[in-house]
Amino acid sequence: MKRLSIKARVTVWYTVFMLLLVAAALAAVFFMSESLSRRKLQTQLIDAVSDTVTDVRFRHESLNAEELDFYKNAVSLFIYDADGYLLAPKLNMGIQVDSLLQDQTLRTVQGAGGRQLVYDVYALQDEVPFWVRGVISLEEAEQTYGSLRFLMLVIFPFFVLLAAVGGYRITRSAFRPISRMAETAERITSGEDLQERIETGKDRDELARLGHTMNGMLSRLQDSFENERQFTSDVSHELRTPLAVIRSQCEYALFGQAGEEERQEALRSIYKQANRMSSMVSQLLLLSRADRGTFRLEKRPVDLSALAEGCCQDLIPAAEAGGITLRSEIQEGIRLSGDETLLTRLINNLLTNAIRYNRKDGSILLRLTKEGDRILLSVRDTGIGIRREEQDKIWNRFYRSDTSRSGEGAGLGLSMVQWIAKVHGGSVSLESEYGKGSCFLVELPVETGTEGERGAPKGERAG
Repeated sequence: MKRLSIKARVTVWYTVFMLLLVAAALAAVFFMSESLSRRKLQTQLIDAVSDTVTDVRFRHESLNAEELDFYKNAVSLFIYDADGYLLAPKLNMGIQVDSLLQDQTLRTVQGAGGRQLVYDVYALQDEVPFWVRGVISLEEAEQTYGSLRFLMLVIFPFFVLLAAVGGYRITRSAFRPISRMAETAERITSGEDLQERIETGKDRDELARLGHTMNGMLSRLQDSFENERQFTSDVSHELRTPLAVIRSQCEYALFGQAGEEERQEALRSIYKQANRMSSMVSQLLLLSRADRGTFRLEKRPVDLSALAEGCCQDLIPAAEAGGITLRSEIQEGIRLSGDETLLTRLINNLLTNAIRYNRKDGSILLRLTKEGDRILLSVRDTGIGIRREEQDKIWNRFYRSDTSRSGEGAGLGLSMVQWIAKVHGGSVSLESEYGKGSCFLVELPVETGTEGERGAPKGERAG
């Protein structure tokens, strides 16, 4: 049974159930019909015999049979004397049965005309004893039942077959969406084409809902695989450049005619590229742990005001080297529970990004305020801005809107900012006008109980 398909198992179960149900129903109908019919015949027989007993008259001990009806409601009637000799009717058509007279006893007797139901009554009339016997044939009823049984034996298998075929067709139609799902899954598995989707049609039943759910799952899988493929391609591309630089510098230092100063320069270049690769790998490992859900946020009270001030102080030299003014407007005493290292990276990434894509003689403003239960941190610059069609892409890993100005960046900074804000229960948004500048706004929640807690002292730098 377990080797059969679900359609076959449902059909077999449905057919067996219908077979037993119809068989039980027919048996009950036959039994009740036969019982009612026999009871009706018995009533007819008893009534006919009782009526005849009251109609019997004797004159001078002789039976007056002229007014008697010896056939009533299919019952043949016979009158006997006390010794069991037939008095009437004189013409016996072969219906009379050879059986002892038994007072008020119903019994079935095999006669010349077949099976007969017999009923006898002993009575006295004008002090003359006599017997009245009634006989009714069971053959006609039994023939009717036999014909009905034969008819049902012919119809019953056809009915069961019709139920089985109908049940199988209904089951096959009901399971057709599942078959399509399996076929689609097989095509996707064999062809590795995640663009295939399950046809759900306009149905709104449970299987259509399952199909929509699986289509959503396939869409997410397709996005995930495409992102992974793009991610692998981007990593390979980003690592190819520093590896090529390292290899060329090594060849120049080892096999060229470079002097001591050129070798030192080559080593410095190799060291710089190695640091870049190390930073990239570190960020990728962190993001990978976040994607797998294995990263654990180490929260503790953090003085965000002091942290932001420290980050600004650290990057003022880099901003001044590019002719950029870095200012800050920081509200004192803003604290929250969070990961100090990650929050430092968030602020540094935003400031570094603003410096890298700014103009000469431009400016950067970092503002940190608290409004109700929200902490607002914004970094506004007067840089080149971001085109509207690129504003949704800047959060993707390795995406850089202007590769000529990205410098040593790998395109991971803003994706890190978005993730750090998210793991702290916040969000980050962008307002930008191409050619005029950008403003990144980070919103973080203030957790209950952190407002009065002691954080890092003002001016303490993040590690």
